[in-house]
Amino acid sequence: MKKTFLLMALLGVLMLNSCKSTSASLQRATATTIGNTLASQVSISNVKRGGSNVSWEAKKDGKCYKCEADDMVRRTNCVKVECKD
Repeated sequence: MKKTFLLMALLGVLMLNSCKSTSASLQRATATTIGNTLASQVSISNVKRGGSNVSWEAKKDGKCYKCEADDMVRRTNCVKVECKD
């Protein structure tokens, strides 16, 4: 019984980690949200992960964006901001 519980707990942790946003998924989400952009053209920085959301800063062709999404990066919102030099 204990082995089954431990196995199920381990599988749950592994599944949650696989859902975590990666830099590549944030690049894709940003490119889709700002439009007319390839993911490879977007650079991601300052990623902050919360319990149910993620926020990050993105840059593309000298334009800066502050973005946020749910933890699965399904609902993404990006706002153009002044770049900090």
